[in-house]
Amino acid sequence: MNYYYLVERDYSKPSWAVSEVSNIRKTLPKHFPNPALPPAINSFFSLLPYQKMPLKTQYMSIACKTCGRYDDDAIFDLGFSDPVTIRIKVDFAHTDDRVFAVNQKFLDVLRKGKVEGFETKPLGSSGWHAIRVIERVDCDESVMKLIGPFCKECGRPEQIPGIFTKLEELSLPSRSNVIFTTKTGLAKPYRDRTTFLTEDVVILLKEAGIKGGWCHRLWTREEVDKMDEKAKQGNKWKPKGAVITL
Repeated sequence: MNYYYLVERDYSKPSWAVSEVSNIRKTLPKHFPNPALPPAINSFFSLLPYQKMPLKTQYMSIACKTCGRYDDDAIFDLGFSDPVTIRIKVDFAHTDDRVFAVNQKFLDVLRKGKVEGFETKPLGSSGWHAIRVIERVDCDESVMKLIGPFCKECGRPEQIPGIFTKLEELSLPSRSNVIFTTKTGLAKPYRDRTTFLTEDVVILLKEAGIKGGWCHRLWTREEVDKMDEKAKQGNKWKPKGAVITL
């Protein structure tokens, strides 16, 4: 069986589930467009102030008082109350405050297909749902590079580059038709963990017309060796059909 990791599209308009967004236009600094940049780029960079949005009161006790980072599981356990702002134009994405959000269509497809490995909670009255992946596997933690400075209170690093792309980097689930992720959570700026799918789940989503990103197949050792060999020769190589667009 093949296994895939999920990559989502980028969006210019932010969405929030756990951040305090009331009076947002009164509290955020104004954005002054750079005439030298295209409108789309200006729109993207105008989102930078939103990255420091304060959490709603009910979540403040579980966030680090120094760096503001928080554990996604603790957030999910508390649930999600209004107001929730969802501006996602497809069927799934992470909000700007790191909640994996899916619409009713996406959730119905998973339930009808009897997909396992996840649980959900409603995102207030928005009609969207937060997903927590509960099928978790061991991983090669050295894939992620922890770059300081490190928070003096919670120890979280400033940056955590790295992505799991190879089969050998994960202890794969023993069953099919499942969504899974790593046991290790790293509190990255935009999401805590990577979402992985067994091939049958990818096919299910594709056939149902779910939109919102790409499913990249995890490489085998033989494929990695061939890519490295081709790279030494100055050539790029990737097997056909390794990326499925949703």
